[in-house]
Amino acid sequence: MERRIMNKRKRVFSLHPNKNPKAVFARRYASHLVPALKKINMNKSSSQTNRQSFEQTVKHEVDMAFALSAQEFAWSRFLQQKLSLSPHDDPVSTTSSSEILERSSKKQGREKHQDRDNGEGEEIKKRLKELQKLLPGGEEMNMEEILSEIGSYIVCLELQMMVLKSIVQDN
Repeated sequence: MERRIMNKRKRVFSLHPNKNPKAVFARRYASHLVPALKKINMNKSSSQTNRQSFEQTVKHEVDMAFALSAQEFAWSRFLQQKLSLSPHDDPVSTTSSSEILERSSKKQGREKHQDRDNGEGEEIKKRLKELQKLLPGGEEMNMEEILSEIGSYIVCLELQMMVLKSIVQDN
């Protein structure tokens, strides 16, 4: 009995914390985001900037930390490339997690009122096209790649929200 418990503990508690991808993402995300936010805060106090510019700068840094924290995924590389090419003063340059949730809820509302005569195949194609639009770089991926990347993207969005909530609660 005692030996069985020890075996379970070995599986649950890793001696190597870097082996846990969720912990690695959270640690990377915080290590990228916190210094950037501190720098923005210092610059904000030294110069009078307008609120919109400040919010766009924070959004850009949050999105860039998100991309840098999950570099092993294709969607992350696409997001990072998009963020580096476009200036952060473009408010439509990236899709934040709150925008994704908002789009999703609007889409669900529209779908309730749509005609249900579409075949299953058409419905699946339509949903895959929506996934393609939501996933950074999705337009350049085939469906197999999208399906393999979307899971990691959702998990990283959830982890991002958890880290951001903990940062807000600490302040």
